[in-house]
Amino acid sequence: MHTNILKIATSLAFALAATSAFAHAQLEKATPAVGSTVSPPSEIRLEFSEGVEPKFTGVTLTSASGASVPVGPAKTEPGNAAVLIVPIAKGLPPGAYTVRWHAVSVDTHHTQGTFEFTVQ
Repeated sequence: MHTNILKIATSLAFALAATSAFAHAQLEKATPAVGSTVSPPSEIRLEFSEGVEPKFTGVTLTSASGASVPVGPAKTEPGNAAVLIVPIAKGLPPGAYTVRWHAVSVDTHHTQGTFEFTVQ
């Protein structure tokens, strides 16, 4: 009987550890979409698998030449902490752009990523 309880406790510990390892805010959708060609956007909208902390989450935008493009402060969508909205300060001329993001989820896990889009 004692062996069965030990096996169950060990299995439960592994299951909980595996669940914790996957609890990161992963990017599920971006607007403009990853690799897309779009009209000049007024904002970057990132949808994560879980809520993020806007104070510790950010986005940088650079042109194809590597020049930094001004963006406003990141905010979560009202009522949905999994959606981060970053306003673009001024209209983007045609060209390729790179979005670099880093996120801290509400459970303090860090993730980051990069994607590109093109303005027509």
